[in-house]
Amino acid sequence: MKLHNTLNRQTEEFKPLKDGEVSLYTCGPTVYDHVHIGNFRTYLLEDLLRRTLKSNGLKVNHVMNITDVDDKTIRRSRELYPDDEPKEALKKLTSQYETVFLDDAKKLGIDFSGSQIARATEHIPQMQALIKEIPGKYVSDDGVYFDIAKDDQYGVLVNLNRDHEHHRINNDEYDKDHVADFALWKVEQPSEPTWEFELDGKNIAGRPGWHIECSAMSTQYLGQPFDIHTGGVDLMFPHHENEIAQSRAAKGVDLAKVFVHGEHLLVDGKKMSKSLNNFYTLDDIIKKDIDPLAFRLLALQSHYRSQLNFTWESLEAAQANLNSLRAWADQVHQPAQEQISAEAEAQLQGSVKDAVYDDLNAAKALAALNETIDKAAPTQGILEFLDNLLGLGLSGRNDITGEQKELIAQRNKAREDQDWAKADELRNQLAAQDIEIRDTDNGAVWARI
Repeated sequence: MKLHNTLNRQTEEFKPLKDGEVSLYTCGPTVYDHVHIGNFRTYLLEDLLRRTLKSNGLKVNHVMNITDVDDKTIRRSRELYPDDEPKEALKKLTSQYETVFLDDAKKLGIDFSGSQIARATEHIPQMQALIKEIPGKYVSDDGVYFDIAKDDQYGVLVNLNRDHEHHRINNDEYDKDHVADFALWKVEQPSEPTWEFELDGKNIAGRPGWHIECSAMSTQYLGQPFDIHTGGVDLMFPHHENEIAQSRAAKGVDLAKVFVHGEHLLVDGKKMSKSLNNFYTLDDIIKKDIDPLAFRLLALQSHYRSQLNFTWESLEAAQANLNSLRAWADQVHQPAQEQISAEAEAQLQGSVKDAVYDDLNAAKALAALNETIDKAAPTQGILEFLDNLLGLGLSGRNDITGEQKELIAQRNKAREDQDWAKADELRNQLAAQDIEIRDTDNGAVWARI
């Protein structure tokens, strides 16, 4: 299979470092609030990548971090729980929103079963050990910093212009125009959670900087280098650039061989922002009676390296497409329909695999699927194959009840007898139970409304 590697900006054949296995790291959520749908587009990309790797016969060793200590989580925990001890306040906040994130991910069909979920606060010793290994660092009055002047490769990921003078910066996130020494460790501040840290014979109580977290946790479970590091394009700088620099400085080898980045999700052509009132979470979608899997389908319809413009109209269209796919899937319970031939099934599987193995081109895979659904009913095997790769929940759907099947049989008899009034009455009874009837050359086909 081929993947686009941000490190060299080329789409290339992917070959794992270890035969039959792939080590994969995901930059996970910062759990201080609901994760918005733009972030979930990235997690859907990473879910597709995991599914594709597994379908290619690879064992996937997947690690995802949970950022539960940084500037944002500390600030929000102090706002919500000002009377609590800092670590207790932080735990209250981050535990709540970690649960929210995992629940939302499950609704979107994102599969974390078998993944290692690594919380930053549970890996402070690993971060401290890594900081000690980094030669290009210095201690200042407010923390321990990485000296980018001692790293001539700094900026490799984003082709950073280092001609202008740089300075020290303490914020976890900063503008792309900054060239800055970044904090590995931050000195204790009032009302912030604090961990003891002895460095060069001195106790520097405080807490980690944001960037050191992922370097420590990824290598703890995957080693260094590992195969694939994923995230959104918004993390390329400074976060991933800083990860690369500090990890390479500490170990003398690359952090990861391949970086895969997903593009932005726009809303009505604009960057998502609370100030523009276009900041949406999964709850906003559910409140409009739209299935979360419709958003998954919408994300799959656009290549991950292209910006996706979200509109409510495009999401409603994705819901309609999902309904069509489900109606096709339900035909597996309707033996009167002509079933897809073994040859056509093999051709569809081949087209879908070829598409996703070519830099995760799910849009092309869906085009092949949509060309098939009006031609023949599916088999259970093709539905399971599609679910394993695309995660749209098409397999395992329940059949209608025996009573509903009897109503359909009575309607068929009424039509044979040309008792149109009775046929319409029975159609209405089924519609009241959210069952729609479509008459075809092969007889009546039912679909859930």
